[in-house]
Amino acid sequence: MEKIAILVSTAPLRKTTTRVGVTKQRLNQDVCHELARTFDVVIVGSLTADEVFHYIERHLVPEFRPRFRLYPRSFFHSFRTEENLEITDDPRNLGWQQILSENGIEFETMRSRIDADDRSVVQRFAWDRLTDFVTDPRVVLVSGAEGQLFFDAPVAAAR
Repeated sequence: MEKIAILVSTAPLRKTTTRVGVTKQRLNQDVCHELARTFDVVIVGSLTADEVFHYIERHLVPEFRPRFRLYPRSFFHSFRTEENLEITDDPRNLGWQQILSENGIEFETMRSRIDADDRSVVQRFAWDRLTDFVTDPRVVLVSGAEGQLFFDAPVAAAR
């Protein structure tokens, strides 16, 4: 079964280095290699500048590049229309729904749950709560900071 990693931030892919008093952020190749060896597909999407994604794309090892699917700021901003802003002010919600769809990942757009007062509450898809909406057992949500990777299976996939 195919294994898919989803990162909603580029932070785990970065490494800060200092040379001659100049501090720069670079691509952490060790983390990229670990992701590429562990997963068949690595999806990275965030509002990080397009230039950062171009840098990542240029510096990925060629043998691992086909596993990475990158979605930069311009992708998400393409969902900023008057019609969509009436539904949500965050283009990442519609953007992540598109990403999940085009990558064949199962997810829910609406979810019912019981609140503290035992009432049924319906929640709309939210990119920052993918764990509650992604139902695909192949998916692992990856988070972390520089040099750290945390792997979590979506809660919705266990239902």
